[in-house]
Amino acid sequence: MQPFLEPDSPRVRSAMEANQVEHMTYLARSLPGAIVKDTPGLLLVDSGLPCNTFNVVCRARLERHEADARIAAAVSHFRDKAFPFAWWVGPDAAPEDLDARLSAHGLVNAEQELGMSMDLSRLPGLALPSGLCIRRAEDEHTLADFARVVAANWEPADPHVLDFYARTAHVALAPDSPIRFFVGYLGGEAVAASECHRAWGVAGLYSVATVRHARRRGIGAALTLAPLLEAREAGYRTATLQASAQGQGVYSQLGFVPQGTFREYQ
Repeated sequence: MQPFLEPDSPRVRSAMEANQVEHMTYLARSLPGAIVKDTPGLLLVDSGLPCNTFNVVCRARLERHEADARIAAAVSHFRDKAFPFAWWVGPDAAPEDLDARLSAHGLVNAEQELGMSMDLSRLPGLALPSGLCIRRAEDEHTLADFARVVAANWEPADPHVLDFYARTAHVALAPDSPIRFFVGYLGGEAVAASECHRAWGVAGLYSVATVRHARRRGIGAALTLAPLLEAREAGYRTATLQASAQGQGVYSQLGFVPQGTFREYQ
């Protein structure tokens, strides 16, 4: 395990992206039928499912003379299968004109997120909203509840999300897994979720979600704090995440600071 990074370390930004890359690949490496092409300069993950949550290209560090050919090959990999995918461009991506090259190959900048980090010593205490119970997933039933909440981000709910976590549960729930999954329950109903991927010396926060009818009650904030407080107890000093435009203000109020942009092309 990498040593814990201090919040002011100059390596936080690179660790943030490395954490995201590992998060995108860790479970996929154990998924039957999935393809993980981990090559110098580029990483491609084909989950075998038609879902751009799990089909990704990332960690581009391409030489200018080879960039277009390798972009074309990666794009063709998914287009030939008629699979949706997401190409993530991190703050240290290369070449510097990668965005323009992706656009030239027909990809569209679908979303821009802000990479952020936080000094975990500044975390506030956790005050649970009335009736909320937070459980860490330690069995397949609770992990399935996590997946149902995440799948509900789409309308209708994406069945491929349920399939992915059902087929990787043995790895996701293993004692040595770096991922911790959390589910928030109201009256026995799973209404919120989050996960924390501990790698590269930082605690990466992902998949913070609340079902529509349970929003604006402080439940999402509780599901943000719970995994980070647990990570702090384990010795982690720095948290990272990628925040959408809607979430940046909330995370800034918690103490997260900008660390560069991430762009998603589809």
